[in-house]
Amino acid sequence: MDECVSEWDTFLERNVNVEFVWLQFLSNTSNTLVRIIPRAKFSSMLKERQLLSIPKCILHLLPEDRLAEGATPSGNFYLRPDISSAYCQAGSNGTRAVMNVYFEDGAPIAECARSTLHHLHSILQSDFGYSLLVGYEVEVMFLSPKKENGVIVDYEPINTEHSFTSMTPEDRTHMDLIEAVARALATVGIDLEQFHAEAGPGQWEFVLPPAEPVKAIDMLLRARETIMLVAKTFGLRATVYTQPFPEKACNGSHIHISVNPLESNSGLAKISPADVQEAESFFAGVMRHFPAILAFALPTDISYQRIMTGIWSGGEYTAWGWQNKEVPFRRIDSTRFELKLVDGLSNPYFVLCAILRSGMIGMQSNLPLTGGPCSIAPARLSVQERHELGITDRLPTTLDASLAALEADKEIQDHLGAIISSYISVKKGEAEFLRAMDNTQRRNWLIARY
Repeated sequence: MDECVSEWDTFLERNVNVEFVWLQFLSNTSNTLVRIIPRAKFSSMLKERQLLSIPKCILHLLPEDRLAEGATPSGNFYLRPDISSAYCQAGSNGTRAVMNVYFEDGAPIAECARSTLHHLHSILQSDFGYSLLVGYEVEVMFLSPKKENGVIVDYEPINTEHSFTSMTPEDRTHMDLIEAVARALATVGIDLEQFHAEAGPGQWEFVLPPAEPVKAIDMLLRARETIMLVAKTFGLRATVYTQPFPEKACNGSHIHISVNPLESNSGLAKISPADVQEAESFFAGVMRHFPAILAFALPTDISYQRIMTGIWSGGEYTAWGWQNKEVPFRRIDSTRFELKLVDGLSNPYFVLCAILRSGMIGMQSNLPLTGGPCSIAPARLSVQERHELGITDRLPTTLDASLAALEADKEIQDHLGAIISSYISVKKGEAEFLRAMDNTQRRNWLIARY
């Protein structure tokens, strides 16, 4: 904790206007939860080695704060702040310091996905000699809320004369918004790789720089928050909801992952044929366990609109291909893939935990990479052509099917058992809640929250 005090003092020297500290974390339903502490109290807590207590039932809450089946209202854990993740929230004039946390009770608790991800990546480094670089693409749609009697009843896109990488006259009228987003992201420490119009109405993509897994997800959450805050100042809603408009392109949260040998004393180690084989075994493991991973990556019924051929979202089969946008695993270079079937409604810590665990299983077993290379949509191949490429598995097309795959995958449950059991119970309860709504209610409810 002494190190935390020093780190916090350094942060305050650079950010003198801080008044409030936001300790934030993600729920099983991927909602951001926050506890807010005045600056003086937070500083005192660090010096006195005091952590904030929170009821354990918060990990098992369904919408409207109901407990998931099998959960109890008893028990607690503590929020250990990660000062290294601190930043001043966009638009707060530096008064709000936001940081992520670890869940602890003397030691990290089993349900803490952020701690688990850090631990799994440490194992990859220490036991295998490799590390991951992870980069996210943030896809959002900018929507205009429509109200009746002060209540939002619908959302409309800010423009429709818009397409992939376009700059139409209508697009140009919204560049003040888009450039404001880019500037705000820079103020919270995110140097964008690029940004451009996407295929959906009012949809834009912001490409984040790569980082190690935990830092990459922290950056992703910081970017989403910032984009939504900037949109609000323009009277708009920025949403990562899967498919705001039927028959139109979906939002995604594509992940770029490279498997790299650890740095040597002379700098970054060169990629050898053996390194390529290890990377292929990693992704082979991810592909083998992909039906279970989809329970995390596609976490709601609407998410499965992405399991479709012809919409550049990843298609219907477990397969890979060089620069192929119609497979779930787009290979970019020898050790780097893009995973396309990931939804913006997912909890990214859960998704990467499952990916890392699956990848290490592949490396332990020296799994060969099959299921490609495929140069077109696998659904457009004949059965014989798919068989020759090793493309044999169709992906789950419903949330229920992927949750069943997760429950049945005993290898992933090793290291992730506590996370999986609470996640499944919450997801089943959430699905029941959402299925009780009509389509318009459900759409508006999700857009308002994601």
